[in-house]
Amino acid sequence: MQLSLEEIAVYLRCGGKISDELKRRTLELAAAAPLEPRGIFLRDDDRFLLCGTVGSAFERWHRRLSAVSAADALIAQAIGTAAVEKTMDALETQISSTLPPGETLCPRRSPGYGKMKLAMNREIIERLDATRRIGVSFTDSMTLMPSKSVTAVCEVEK
Repeated sequence: MQLSLEEIAVYLRCGGKISDELKRRTLELAAAAPLEPRGIFLRDDDRFLLCGTVGSAFERWHRRLSAVSAADALIAQAIGTAAVEKTMDALETQISSTLPPGETLCPRRSPGYGKMKLAMNREIIERLDATRRIGVSFTDSMTLMPSKSVTAVCEVEK
């Protein structure tokens, strides 16, 4: 997966001001990041269930970086977030292209945001068989593993 500096910088949260050194290191790490983007979805009546991940290799890589450099770990977090969001955007685009005339895909919502309970992760992961299909599971506290994974629901408007 190719990520631009602009896509990653959104998640670095540095107020739009990025030094040349930060740009250089971000691009180095982005090129080295072991990204394995995968995503799946399922139509469930008037909604779609989605799950995307950048994979467990990224998780291990991030853990190794964290032990050596907090700055690199922060940059890696931004890379992972940009990658999983790009993966989810691609899923939405794929779904939208298959909808019949008169149906529109609403923006995705994820468990843990707004009124959607974090426990919804269980239903999405189980319905999609995401653990077997793309290696995404959940912990007892309903957080996703690998950590750079996302579940979501997109309603279909008719």
